[in-house]
Amino acid sequence: MHIFKIDRAKSEAPLIAAFAIFGLFVSIAFYPKIYWYSFLIFPLLAGSYLLLKKLKLGLFSKQCFLILDDEGMRYCFNLFQQAKSIQWSQIEKVNHQLYEINFKLALSGEIISFQKSYLDNPDDLDKLVEMINSKCAIM
Repeated sequence: MHIFKIDRAKSEAPLIAAFAIFGLFVSIAFYPKIYWYSFLIFPLLAGSYLLLKKLKLGLFSKQCFLILDDEGMRYCFNLFQQAKSIQWSQIEKVNHQLYEINFKLALSGEIISFQKSYLDNPDDLDKLVEMINSKCAIM
């Protein structure tokens, strides 16, 4: 079993976008009524984001990972995603692209794409490719 760490900044990107969109809508909603609140919402959200991140509360306590073992792979790439599992027997073919690895599932024909940039350590990429190639057929 080998555990690959996921870059925390990239896994938190959807959550940061949700904070920004929430701040924008709240700012627009309160703008005509309370002028100073529209300018205060973004520093408040940034402060709450940093506090939640430091205390590891809520979604911030979740870990993002990619685990490869003899049975298959388990992965979770961002904080909104639930952990998923794929067995090696379910994978029909693998296609290595410049920035991603695509897996074609045998039963459904679904394509699952892993971005190579999600890995925390770029040196792990060679080991990841080697482990995948030893278990799957390449397109």
